[in-house]
Amino acid sequence: MEIKKVECMQIPKEIKKIVKDIKDMKIQGASKVRSATIKAIKIFLRKDKSKNVESFYKNFYKVLRLLVSSRPTEPEMRTAIRILLKESKRDLKLDKLKMYLLSICEGYEKSRELALKKIAEYGSRLFEKNSIILTHCHSHTVEAILKEAYKKGLIEKVYCTETRPLFQGRKTAKSLVKAGIPTTMIVDSAVASIMHEVDVFITGADAVIEDGSVINKIGTYTISIVANRFNVPHYAACSTHKFDPITSFGFREKIEERSPKEVWQKRPKGLKIINKAFDITPSIFVKKIITEKGVFGSEAFASYMYQKLKLGEKELEKMSLQKLLEAKA
Repeated sequence: MEIKKVECMQIPKEIKKIVKDIKDMKIQGASKVRSATIKAIKIFLRKDKSKNVESFYKNFYKVLRLLVSSRPTEPEMRTAIRILLKESKRDLKLDKLKMYLLSICEGYEKSRELALKKIAEYGSRLFEKNSIILTHCHSHTVEAILKEAYKKGLIEKVYCTETRPLFQGRKTAKSLVKAGIPTTMIVDSAVASIMHEVDVFITGADAVIEDGSVINKIGTYTISIVANRFNVPHYAACSTHKFDPITSFGFREKIEERSPKEVWQKRPKGLKIINKAFDITPSIFVKKIITEKGVFGSEAFASYMYQKLKLGEKELEKMSLQKLLEAKA
């Protein structure tokens, strides 16, 4: 009986840098994190020197676990990895398996680019002429919608929050100004003072959970409450890949808590700082979720995804990426 030697590779430095940049928020925004994840996987597929399939899978799962650990609250990343895991279970020789997975990566990114264009089109249809918009944090998907709506002559002005403590709102402001969109930045705590002018509050979504509630940058829930008080609709824009299926099995999406130094570099001794990256906006406050499959009410979107993924026929062990990866550790 032949015993195959299983070799463990050293993680390539390019992959380590991508993981570090995701952790340090140098790569941010779910779509950018997803793209960086696919890039890292492609680097692995091209650099892996495994001599047999067993070694390949050992190294492949090692890289995937490292990527998953980079950000706790990234369902779109996990969806991309889950799709690649499913496609990797092919009865192919090693070289052909790598080539096949590389083609899946390329096709996946193209499908996400097409999805973004569809979301921008669907989202732009929701605005009326001379709309004044408020947005929070930075979302490439929201940017795409606002740029498309502005091209159609539907936007008068956009308010964007600075989004403390890392000021992601500045990225939004720079992008919108570059596109020629009249843009005003406000401090996060000023939203109530301008809400009477606003027609739509629109955000991205880092995750959508089982009841249609939206996980997004900390502060989204607070602003959504204010918007609700002023009868301003809150729309969340995201790919269907942001839906987290394991929340349908009672699993709670982890809310990342980041370093206190992001808030106060040299805080007084004994001072405790809570620096949560995200909060959860209940579905009752989110009027619409804009996706590449159309525009849904928040609870209707969750129901659609439950049926689309056939979650009633599946078990947690088959949907949990962590459990799948642990099984191959």
